Amino acid sequence: IRPETKQSPTRAYLAASAAMPRVPRRPSDEARRGAYKPPGVDAARSRRRREDRLLALRRRNRDAGLFKRRREEPSLTPAPVVPPPDAAADATAPPPSSEPSSPPSSPPPADALRAAADAELEGLSEMVDKVWSDDTATQLEATVQFRKLLSDGKNSTMIKIIRADVLPRFAEFLSRQRPPQLQMEAAWVLTNIAASDYTLLVAECGAVPRLVELLESPDANIRHQATWALGNIAADMPSCRETVLDHGAVTPLLAQFKEDMKVSVLRTATWALSNLCFGKLPAEIQVKPILEIISLLIHSADEKILADACWALYYICDGVEGGIQDALDAGVCPQLVKLLMHASANILLPVITSLARISAGDDTQVQVG
Repeated sequence: IRPETKQSPTRAYLAASAAMPRVPRRPSDEARRGAYKPPGVDAARSRRRREDRLLALRRRNRDAGLFKRRREEPSLTPAPVVPPPDAAADATAPPPSSEPSSPPSSPPPADALRAAADAELEGLSEMVDKVWSDDTATQLEATVQFRKLLSDGKNSTMIKIIRADVLPRFAEFLSRQRPPQLQMEAAWVLTNIAASDYTLLVAECGAVPRLVELLESPDANIRHQATWALGNIAADMPSCRETVLDHGAVTPLLAQFKEDMKVSVLRTATWALSNLCFGKLPAEIQVKPILEIISLLIHSADEKILADACWALYYICDGVEGGIQDALDAGVCPQLVKLLMHASANILLPVITSLARISAGDDTQVQVG
């Protein structure tokens, strides 16, 4: 009888392992994403289409929307600074004042205001001469006249002022520290032009670097107006937003967020920050400082601040490589989940969109979220 051959433990283990059914390997993230996308899909083109659809959605829903904001002429004497109009209001409605004020008892009739504006428009050439004069008082007087003309919102008025080729002069006034009112009036003029269809002209006339410098002005009203103007420029097209980003607007803008900020100023700063975050941010932009501010803003009781902050959060998650992980590290998810109980659809839309984008991350991020 042939003796039974003993099998080594290693060989026995290998034989048993070969007989066992193999557990399928976990696919890579690229393979997992590819399984849900048809072949030939361009990721960059898909992202652009998604951004276009989102922008169209926000413009249809003005309460949650990303849109330009005009600063209009008040019925009485203009206040030093006026906050942007409410997102829910009509784009041509005058914004509330940053200081409490009483409405005029007898506002001038619309026909009288229109006649006064037409009369000033007839003297446009004289106003242009005053703007280019060497006398500071005359320059300020003419700039105020231009600002009043732009407050009517007429496209024909805007075109005549643009054809007068005074935008570079107003951009130059932004660097004049004396008198500070000249900076304020020039920034106001450029804000309203940037709120029109001619934003690109403002972005190309040399105003952007000077507006970014004004974000560090010692005058709070001038800082507010510069924030408003930059928000309008960033809201236009990608090239305008990139111009604002290239001149380093993010860091001084984040410095505007302070504990003692008025609600009106905080609304403007949050809205401008949301406009800057829209689309694909450049790689050199530091996202974590932005998320530190957003993680505080999403606890705001003000609906407009809350909506813009949530949209900014979504833009970072969608347009920044590693943005989802950065958002998770900032600890925004618990508050987003709480906001799902918010009564306003203007808040629910960006909250749900942000959570949906976070859930599209890898398995670890989904579990953390």
